[in-house]
Amino acid sequence: MSKHRMLRRTFLGGAAAASLGALWRPIMAGAATGVAPQRLLFIHRPCGSNSLTNGRWWPTGGATGWQASPLLASFTDGKIASLQNQMVVLKGLTCPRNMNWLGDGHGGGYLGMITPPPKDTGTNSWPQSASATPATRADGHSKSLTPTDQSIDQLLLNQIPALEGRPVSSVQLTASTESSDQTNDLHCLRVTSYKKGAGTEPTPLWPESSPAAAFKNYFGSSLMNLTPDQQARAAAQQKSVLDFAMGSYSSLQSQMPKSQLPKLNAHLDAIRQLETMVAATGTAGSCTPPLFAGGPFQPSPPMFSGVDGQGGVNSVGKLDSETYKMWQQHKEIIKTLFMCDLTRVISFTFAYGNSGIHFQNGVFSDPALTGKYVDPNGKAIANPDGHHDISHLQGTNAVDASYICEKYYHDRTAELLAELAATPDIGGGTLLDNTLVVYWTEVSDGAAHGAVDMPVVLFGGKFLKLKGGSFLQLGDPNVNKNFSAGGTYAKGPPPYASDLWVTTAQAWGSAATTSFGDPMWNTGPISGIYG
Repeated sequence: MSKHRMLRRTFLGGAAAASLGALWRPIMAGAATGVAPQRLLFIHRPCGSNSLTNGRWWPTGGATGWQASPLLASFTDGKIASLQNQMVVLKGLTCPRNMNWLGDGHGGGYLGMITPPPKDTGTNSWPQSASATPATRADGHSKSLTPTDQSIDQLLLNQIPALEGRPVSSVQLTASTESSDQTNDLHCLRVTSYKKGAGTEPTPLWPESSPAAAFKNYFGSSLMNLTPDQQARAAAQQKSVLDFAMGSYSSLQSQMPKSQLPKLNAHLDAIRQLETMVAATGTAGSCTPPLFAGGPFQPSPPMFSGVDGQGGVNSVGKLDSETYKMWQQHKEIIKTLFMCDLTRVISFTFAYGNSGIHFQNGVFSDPALTGKYVDPNGKAIANPDGHHDISHLQGTNAVDASYICEKYYHDRTAELLAELAATPDIGGGTLLDNTLVVYWTEVSDGAAHGAVDMPVVLFGGKFLKLKGGSFLQLGDPNVNKNFSAGGTYAKGPPPYASDLWVTTAQAWGSAATTSFGDPMWNTGPISGIYG
């Protein structure tokens, strides 16, 4: 261990290392370890699915060699991505919550999927914010639910050394200004990441909807505003530092015991990769902030018309066409944050649980999307309602409209994952190989606020030996047949999302993580996900 620290100091020490730009320091640090980064990316889509029982969501076939459904084809058919061998589809996973608990179904779903579930003590099992009024606490649809502890992404960040030590510990982004608006503190519907708070309640990490703000926060002090000549000088400095590091390591070869030479050679290989990148781009290409035509986008502010006595939003203004542009820029921001190794933990949500985003004459009014989305019958969306209302089967052809909304989110996610899969990473592999991606939603059946058969897909995670290409049917089929996502029940059957997180933490080397939340929601590791 001491030898490793000596090598790291040798690599980073000296005046030459100090000349690196801010965005190059993380990559150089990664090169010093000679090990590819390990990352975690959570991507949330809102409102569940209305396609779990009509053949549009679940694959067909066995555990391997399965055929993708019309919805999952976004990730497999090659039109956007060909990721079947890098994904695991889970069927039979239950959100750990009792359907009879008080509180908003979407909010309870958020908390159940990503935070430690509480013991079932009756209808008020979920804690509520200290600021909640008695009327709010008694409301069956209360939006003041709060988690019992930090979310799984923050737990893993604190327990997995490979995720730590980045300039930005974690990042939260969204393509919905509704999700980032803190006016009414309805965080259980909008927040997908919580850290330990100073008091008794965990602290919500509100997602940032503005690409302009995110760009400034994460890239404002790097190689921004440099002229071409200045960028060339920066690249020359970086090349100089690489030469210095190569010389330092080479001089150590004769002094190192043979048992340590493989580690040293791994460091040298990583440096050679960086040299190739610098030579190929002429600048700090892989760590240059993304370029956006017209500059980073600043979306319109959210437009809430009012809040009722129980904390529920009466109506919201339309985000509509802006959400696609927000996504386009956030996609590039996410990719660049990973390429530059600025952070290794990112949570992204497309929209909040009661999403008011309109697709007809809204999202699909964008020229890049016009005419491209139809249901399996070949018909365009014919429902003017917001997505949350559609998920509750309101308006014209709601099931088909729900399919189209969901297909939009799958396509956007597939775009990002395809780009991660095509981008070489420092230390070997691709960005997707070195990232565990969790694609999830807060309820299963959107209309029923379902908690069973949660449609969750995992991608990447090669370092965890994720068994890509698998369609896993979890649980006891003799028990599962008594439950359906749109049915009526209290507590669904195992395994639970809490079991998935324990399984993941242990696969990542955190043997101490044996439970997540109350013991009643922990039934043991799930086999078949990781090798």
